[in-house]
Order: sequence, then structure tokens, then C-alpha cells
Amino acid sequence: MGTATRLPPLEALVVFETASRLGSFSRAGIELGLTQSAVSRQISKLEAFIGSKLFDRVPTGVRLTTMGENYSIDVSRLISEIASVTDSVRSWSGARQITIACSRGIADQWFLPRLSKLKQDIAGVELRLRVTDDVAHLRLDEFDLAIFYRKERPIGVWLSELGREEVVPVSKGGMPDLMDQNAPVLISIEDSMREWQDWRDWWHSSQITPPQDAIQWRLGDYGLCVAAASQGLGVTLGWTWLIRDQLDSGALVPMHSHTMRSEGKFYLMRPSDRHQRKIVREVSDWLIANNQETTRENL
Repeated sequence: MGTATRLPPLEALVVFETASRLGSFSRAGIELGLTQSAVSRQISKLEAFIGSKLFDRVPTGVRLTTMGENYSIDVSRLISEIASVTDSVRSWSGARQITIACSRGIADQWFLPRLSKLKQDIAGVELRLRVTDDVAHLRLDEFDLAIFYRKERPIGVWLSELGREEVVPVSKGGMPDLMDQNAPVLISIEDSMREWQDWRDWWHSSQITPPQDAIQWRLGDYGLCVAAASQGLGVTLGWTWLIRDQLDSGALVPMHSHTMRSEGKFYLMRPSDRHQRKIVREVSDWLIANNQETTRENL
């Protein structure tokens, strides 16, 4: 029997890996651009090929069977290895090419406003921006430089501290103070990352009891939270390093005097075991210098 005839349907395999990782057919469909029924059909096709159930259908959704759990471990590892090999083949190695990894919030709020100046100051740079909020599973071979918030100091990388975690409620100018608002709308991230502080942490830090009539809004990502707050739709927590431009311009203003501070920091990272190409050194120095310039302006 040839290898091809022994392989499971590859599209179904990718769908299975996504569904097992996310624990949901609907969320897998969103990530893959498929309907929930299409995801279900692919899983059924894979189950038919294997001859065993991979998921149990339960009232709350789906749950991996014992067979499914064991299979998902190997499938996830193999797909990750294929992705790594493919990334290596596709990786940039030209003199002016650089890959920078960062979170969605950092990409939207901090990096994008600086791209024009980067293009102007570093002629001919070819940029690939690797945007992901899953920093825990980001491999060192996937980037030349990375900018992320971390609660604990990362290892295996060269580090430069860009900013400390300082969090204050913010909204559009002209609105009453947070505690003077009737039924304030509190905006936060829909799936808050575990390392990020949330409203519960800010209330605890400020030693203030939340208003009983407060209304909760949970939006898809931090960019949406900031955009909604800047339109006066509610109050969101502002990481001052991320939204410094909006604070300086007055697009966002603090809604309370208390700023929560923690040990978390925003870091510029570079793999410590890799030769530093000239363009990587240029961009790294540029990012540090421009960050320091912004910091000095706000002292």
C-alpha cells in the first residue's frame, strides 16, 4: 500500500487539530473560515477513515474521547513540525529583510503609528510583522525581534525593557470621572489573556468597590476596546505605554486618578543563540531609540 493511501484526509486533519486545540467546532470554524457544519463533516470524515470516534457530542458542545486526546497530541506535534519546516523554507534571509513578532494590541496601538518613521529612517527595510497573542507557543525561530508584554522575565532571549505596566481607566475627553458616571460601561477584552490585568485587578488595586449599576462590555481585542473608549462608548483600561500617543493627543484621557502598577513589563526581545544580522541590529537600535525618545518627552 502506497503512502498516499495510508494518509488520512489532510484537510480533515487540520480541522481536527484546530478543533481539539480550541475545544469547539464553532471556534475552529471561525479560525479556519468554515461553517460549524463543515467542521463537523470534516471530523466525521476523519473518524470514518480512522474507524474510531474522536469527539463525544455533549450538551455543551464537544469533548475529545480518550482516543481523540491521544491522537491530538501526535497530530498537533506533527503539524507544528510541518509548519516549522515550511517557515524555514519560506524564511527571509535577505540583507534588508526582518521578521518582527508582537501581540495584536502592540501591533495596533504602538507599532503601526511608528511604521512610517521606520520606513523613512531605515531605507529599504523589508518587514514581516508576525502578529500573535499566543506568545507562550511562539518559537524562537519564528522571529528576528519580538515585542511583548510579560509578567515574568523571559529566558533564552536578549532583552530590552520598553515600558512598565501602568494601567489607568480611560475614555473620551469631556466625560465625567468613572465614579461619577451613572451605569458606567466597563469595556474589556473578550478573552482576556491570563497575563494581562483586568477590571477585577484594577478595583482591587484601587481599593474601590465597583458601581453596582456598572454594565460590562467584552469586545474581541484590545484595539476594539480602545476604539470604543475613544468614541465615548464606555471606559476601558489603558496600558499607558501602549496608548501614549492617544493620551498625548487627548484622544483618550484618564477617568480616575489611580494608576495600577505591577511587575509586568513590555520587552523588546531577540533570540540570544542567533547571529545578529546588520538589519536586525539597525531596527533593534531604532526601536530602542524611538521608545526612549517618546519616554523622555513624557517625563
